[in-house]
Parts: sequence; structure tokens; C-alpha cells
Amino acid sequence: MRLALVLALLFLPRLSFAQTNPSTAGPAAPAPAKLSRSMLTAAELQKTVDQLTQSNRDLLDLLKKQQSVLEDMQFDRRLQSRQIESLEERLEDSLFQNTQLQNKIATLEAEAAVRPSAAPEAAQAAPPVPDAPPGSTNAPPAQPAPVQDVSTPPPSTYLPPPDTEGMPGTKSWHRFFTLKGEDSQQSDLFHIEGRTWRVLWHNQDKPGKEYANTSALFINAFPKDDTIPQKVCSKLGSGGDSTELDGPGNYYLKIEASGGSWELAVEDFR
Repeated sequence: MRLALVLALLFLPRLSFAQTNPSTAGPAAPAPAKLSRSMLTAAELQKTVDQLTQSNRDLLDLLKKQQSVLEDMQFDRRLQSRQIESLEERLEDSLFQNTQLQNKIATLEAEAAVRPSAAPEAAQAAPPVPDAPPGSTNAPPAQPAPVQDVSTPPPSTYLPPPDTEGMPGTKSWHRFFTLKGEDSQQSDLFHIEGRTWRVLWHNQDKPGKEYANTSALFINAFPKDDTIPQKVCSKLGSGGDSTELDGPGNYYLKIEASGGSWELAVEDFR
């Protein structure tokens, strides 16, 4: 009993010293580790914010450049629209002048048809030729046979025939459709698959020397949902050619014509 009391008195000061001295306690040691981890997290967060700020600046610069490019494209479109309006005004003037010229030609033809020809009057005024007496060798000269005016009929088409398709795996021109007429028209919408397509066209004056170079043909290709065309041809008088354009896409043709006849063919290179 006394031995147990002595041992209790020996261990009691040590236990109280351990409870009252916080410097030797175990749980307080991890505090420096928590402080270093928080400092590291703040540095990473600041680095991430700086990167995000720089990315936003780069994106803003890119948007400004794109805005500048769009403004340049809009300016070019406005300039092209003004040029198209000027060409349309010139076209209207040309068509009006051709109409006036055709009216003058029609008036001259009507006046010429009303006037009596000089040939019948001369035939009526000429005295009859007496018959030669029998046995006389002075026979009246034989009248030459009238020369018949045989004019060559125009061909059925001035366009070249469609190309034959190439070997399998090779590209060639494929004809979509043809159009012809005498007045202005607009084609239906058609789809181009190849990177290149073309329009073969021909303009023809009316028969007669008085109609030479009096016809006009203007063709433009319009992409779908766009007002800026690709010019195909601008022709006064007879003649034809082919015009290659960029594809692919959906297009339609606007034909303005006066004073003659025209025809065209659309072909896709694929």
C-alpha cells in the first residue's frame, strides 16, 4: 500500500508537466506545412489568372482583326454593288438606243415598201421588140435568166456539241442544260459540283446588213442568296465564246438581250 502511494506521487509531476508544456505537444507540429501549402495555392491561382488575362487580350486582338477584315469586305461589296449599278444603267441606255435604232430601221423598211420600184416602171416604158422577118439572122438577143437569191439557211445551233465523257476516274465537261431566246430571261437555280464550270454562249444579229451589230447580250451568274454576280459576257453584235467560273455552289443566270437571238449552254467540270 505504501509502495503504490510512492509510485503515484512520482508520476504525478511528470504528467502535469506534459499537459502544461505546449511546445512538446505532437499535434502542433503540422502548422508550417499548412502555411506553405496555402502560399503555393495562391501562387498557382495568380498564375492562372495571369494566363486567363493574356488569353482574353489575345482573343480581343483577334476579334479586332476580324472586325477590320469584315469592314474591308463590306467596303468591297459596296464598291462592287456601285459598279454593278453603273453597268446596269449603261445596259439600259444601250437597250434603249437599240430599240430606237430598230424603230428607225422598221420605219425605213415601211417607206421603202410603199415606194414603187423603178424596175417595173422601166419595163412598162420599154417599147416592144419587133419580131425578126423570116430568114433574117438578126434575131433579138436572148434575155438572161433571172438570178435566184439562194440564201444559206442558218444552222440549228451555233454552240459546239457537248464533250464526250473521259475514261473512268478522269474529269470532263458535263453539259447541264441549254437555253435560247430573243428577249431577257432568268434561268432556274442549278447546282455545280466541280471547282470549275463554264457557260458557252452565242449572240446573233437579225438577218440583213442593216441589222449588223444592232443586237446586245449581257449574261451574269448569281450565287444563291447573293447580289454580287460573276460576269459571263457583255456582247454587242454577232459572236460567241465560253466563260469559265468558280464553283461549287448553287447559281442562276440572268440574261438581258435585245435586237437579236441568243443561246447558251451550262457545263460542269467534274
